[in-house]
Amino acid sequence: MKKSRIHLIIGLLSVFFFNPACKTLEINQPNDSRILPTAFEQQELDTAEVYTLLSWERFFEDEKLKQLITLALANNQDNLKTLQKIRLSQANLRISKVGWMPEVNAIAGGSIRKFGEFTMDGVGNFDTNLSDNTSEEQKIPDPYRDFIIGGSFSWEVDVWGKYKNLRKSASARYLASQEMAHNVQTWLISQVAVQYYLLLGLDEEILILQENIKLQELAFILSKDLKESGKSNQLAVDQFEALLLNSKALVHEKQRMRRSAELQLTTLLGTYHTEFERATMDDAFIQSKILKIGIPAELLQFRPDIRMAERELIAANADVYAARAAFFPSVNLFGMAGFNSFDFSKLFLNPASMVYQLGAGLSAPIFNRNRIKMQFEVANASQRIAWYDYEQAVLKSYVEVLDLVNQFQTLDSQLENKSNEVMVQRRSVDNSNTMFTVGYANYLDVLNAQSRALQAEIELVELKIQQLQTRVNLYRALGGGWSPN
Repeated sequence: MKKSRIHLIIGLLSVFFFNPACKTLEINQPNDSRILPTAFEQQELDTAEVYTLLSWERFFEDEKLKQLITLALANNQDNLKTLQKIRLSQANLRISKVGWMPEVNAIAGGSIRKFGEFTMDGVGNFDTNLSDNTSEEQKIPDPYRDFIIGGSFSWEVDVWGKYKNLRKSASARYLASQEMAHNVQTWLISQVAVQYYLLLGLDEEILILQENIKLQELAFILSKDLKESGKSNQLAVDQFEALLLNSKALVHEKQRMRRSAELQLTTLLGTYHTEFERATMDDAFIQSKILKIGIPAELLQFRPDIRMAERELIAANADVYAARAAFFPSVNLFGMAGFNSFDFSKLFLNPASMVYQLGAGLSAPIFNRNRIKMQFEVANASQRIAWYDYEQAVLKSYVEVLDLVNQFQTLDSQLENKSNEVMVQRRSVDNSNTMFTVGYANYLDVLNAQSRALQAEIELVELKIQQLQTRVNLYRALGGGWSPN
């Protein structure tokens, strides 16, 4: 009867421990994945070749720009902080790796205690000393001294894979931190290049304005000479002077913008130097090799943000299994061994002073199951969020690359048309000046020709800046060429 009662209690405990977990702790794996594209176009390209070209050392051919990028990677504070976050993730990974191992501690100590005569210990010690079974060496001293030296251990056996999944989660987040560092470095490289090309464009615009100011000064002097000879009037002189002053004001505006761009670049470089060597717009405006051979969709898998989202998804999935394991009973082994004595001289290497303890235990949550259940629900929801983050990152990346490719195609056509327009406008300026000198055109014709020519040249430079920056954005959109390993 007694034996059957024990079996009944064990059975009830098993049902209580295991059955709720099986019913309520179902893991909702994402199953609504959309079919992701496998290619931008129907083309067969060597992905490895394109991937190699994405390395910033090869993608950017301007040596002066490369020097600035190297300086930024070494000094930029955002990049340095990200590298420290990798160290934090690495430390958490090491902590998780030792979590499943037994905890072993050394024990060494001594104490002294006076027991009262009207206490159980005091009476017991006094009575023990009067026993005939107690030798002179075994008599308990008063006050009582206690010396111990040895070691202890405790170990929660990873029956349900809790620590295994915690290690998997920490490992995935460590890899995610590395991808985050690559993402920050890609952003930093692209921002340095964007500011660099903006500076090249502003340099070019200032040169164009200065050249046009020289032409406008000649036209202004010519208008004054024609007025003195009676072939023109003061209105023409004022209009030429107004156009000249407007161009000089534009030079100051562009110089202000250039200085702001230099200071912004200084912030990215993490230094206090504000003067930078740079190439000319014509030297920088060279088509990248990767744009000539094409862009396969497989490159998206190398984007740091996608790989980081993938690692976070793996970590979130492992967190769910670790949270579910908290519902099941934990098996604990414990023990200690060493030497224990109230006589210090008999403590060390004395077989009679040897002590040890071995044991095992089973524990399971009872009153805090609802809290653990809510933690499981949080982990389950976090897993779903991580999945949607990953899906969103892939979709956003694909659309971003398509948009950049479209920008390249349209910018090429715009640049070709604008270059032809600049040539025509320059010719019209020469013709208007000649005709104005001989009296076949009035000053308004000259003013309009000069204004339209200047505007066309500035617009051409801005288109070049836009295309260079679009090229940089494509480098960033394709992942920056970081190693997939």
